[in-house]
Amino acid sequence: MEIKKKAPKTILIVVLVLVFALAGGASYWYLDTNGFFGRTDKQTEANKNSGGDKTTTSNTTETPAGNNINDDNKGTEGPPVPVDENGNKIAQIKIVDASQYDDTFEVRAGVTNLTEENGTCEFTFTKGSQTLSRTTDAIFSGTSVNCATLDIPIVDFPAKGDWQMVVKYTSTTASGSSDSQKITIK
Repeated sequence: MEIKKKAPKTILIVVLVLVFALAGGASYWYLDTNGFFGRTDKQTEANKNSGGDKTTTSNTTETPAGNNINDDNKGTEGPPVPVDENGNKIAQIKIVDASQYDDTFEVRAGVTNLTEENGTCEFTFTKGSQTLSRTTDAIFSGTSVNCATLDIPIVDFPAKGDWQMVVKYTSTTASGSSDSQKITIK
């Protein structure tokens, strides 16, 4: 008589669970140490020491990406936002698109060096002594600040031809203007 010994299913299940647990733990450790979860090495170390999942916030400076970095790491994620003599942040504005589409002139612009809520954008067009201004809300998406797209009917412009356009951003803590850009109304 031949006796076959089979490994009990329980032992096989336990071994598989241990293998998956070890693989999962190793994967988590690898991703955590390589910044996948958005924490820096100092934040990860602080979390280990404090036993919590808190990020450090003391001595921070806002960066163009809107992230906070420790003073020890200044310059590693970008320069700090410049500040004027009154302590207000100087916003840098970029005009992304300024084009005429049929009977509408469209302008898209945004703030390139800071992220915050509750700002406004003012679009000013000048041609000689003629001026046309419009204001939109600045939209904070969590990672960027963009002016709401401005669509102006061409009939609102007092004259056709070349105009100069400037976009100004203002909030309670920051302000700034784009460079003047020449546009043509047809």
